[in-house]
Amino acid sequence: MLSNKQELFETATSSSLTYQQKIAGLANAAIRLQDPRELLNYSEKDWEFIQNGMICDLNEGYLLHTPRYIVPDYEVLVEKGCDFLDITPPKDLDELLDDLLMMYAHIPSVTTFPVYIGNLDTLFEPFLDGLTDEVVYPKIKRFLNHIDKVFTDAFVHADIGPKATRAGYLILRAVVELENPVPNMTFNYDEEISDEKFALACVDSCLRVSKPSFSNVKEYTKVVGKHAIVSCYNSLPIGGGAYGLLRYRLGTIAIASKDTDDMINNLLPELGKSINHMMDERIDFVVQKSNFFESNFLVKEGFLSRDKFTSMIAIVGLADAVDNLLQKEGLNETFGTSERGDEIALAIMDKVKEINDAHETKYMERTNDHYLLHAQVGAQITPEDVDNTPAHRVKVGEEPILPIHINQASKFYKYFDAGTGDLYPFDQTYIDHPDAVLDIIKGAFHQGTRYITTYVENSDLIRVTGYLVKKSEVEKANNDKAVLRNTTWFGKGSEEYNSVFERRITK
Repeated sequence: MLSNKQELFETATSSSLTYQQKIAGLANAAIRLQDPRELLNYSEKDWEFIQNGMICDLNEGYLLHTPRYIVPDYEVLVEKGCDFLDITPPKDLDELLDDLLMMYAHIPSVTTFPVYIGNLDTLFEPFLDGLTDEVVYPKIKRFLNHIDKVFTDAFVHADIGPKATRAGYLILRAVVELENPVPNMTFNYDEEISDEKFALACVDSCLRVSKPSFSNVKEYTKVVGKHAIVSCYNSLPIGGGAYGLLRYRLGTIAIASKDTDDMINNLLPELGKSINHMMDERIDFVVQKSNFFESNFLVKEGFLSRDKFTSMIAIVGLADAVDNLLQKEGLNETFGTSERGDEIALAIMDKVKEINDAHETKYMERTNDHYLLHAQVGAQITPEDVDNTPAHRVKVGEEPILPIHINQASKFYKYFDAGTGDLYPFDQTYIDHPDAVLDIIKGAFHQGTRYITTYVENSDLIRVTGYLVKKSEVEKANNDKAVLRNTTWFGKGSEEYNSVFERRITK
């Protein structure tokens, strides 16, 4: 949405935002001052869909100066250093950790913080030779704590795996001891090559502190190739990233439709035309006018390549859309437990995929000239977000029992090559049975699930949608106190609107 002087004033005078949060907020408002109908050739129909909330641009802004998500190839730093930062190739672990921290400060993104900080265990492992755990562990722990205190955004993401490494075990130990929301973390799990002992250690860590989540790395590699999990759970090409993200608010669209047929065959095609046009124009501006790819050192030195970028078209609110359409059909049923509801949901997603597959665009060589579909976690931007549950998830409080829930969710993963995921909290007793949870994860992956995470019910650090927050920090935000991490405010909104702290617990 367009910003105005009042938004600037309220941001600048807020008593509950930190200095860094104010700077980021003012910058975001600045790039939303120019009308996209003039700057980006949005049509009046495009703008109408933004204004009425059926299409959401996540307040990315219109005066675009960088791609939304940057996924550097950090192996280039190890091999060549970085001329722009006067960094030579690191010779030992201390130099590597310092070099990475220096580089992170210069990685752009929509959040102003890096959304991907590397496959950390594979980066660290070659530098551990000759060092004892007693020497290495404090260094890794300080490194991770530094990231949490300086890059204060829970969309900062690290990966580990798929192979077991000594560095991986030490990272898990530090993650559990620190109990920090940042960085978000994923274990790239491959049942054929991931060591069982290490997988169980990852489960134990995930139960205790909600990370690392498990990604079905083999499945994502089939569709995305060499990739990283970044931000929430976005699967994007390494050495590239994503130009941007626009999303259909399916719950809002369903409210405006006459019935299921009207939504699928009339509204969605019209919205698809607009969402593709807007994304085309946005990417054209980034590539042709922002000068990012001509001037940024990451491109010049080989950390990024323009031809490794893609872009995402996302959905939120599938559950809300289905519930609304079921009511219009006279059925007192809800998404997650309704057979007719799944039929409607799959028909909606088939149409979204059909629209996406039919559209070819420029600057997308890495993904065959097509956008990737993404199941977006949701954000509290406007009142419309109350009517749009994250991704294709069942609404909190309406979840079926675990086996039914996993089977129901698994039907939808095939659509989302750019990432999706589900959360399944467990009773505290599962801390003593990580093998049972690992069996559940394996079974879910065999069913088609691509990304899964969990935590135990009494944990302070929990996963909200795709990112982590501390419930204790949300309580501070509820009392209008400044909090370190900006994503705490998103967690506060998700709890207010969607009761995310009250998910069904598997006992």
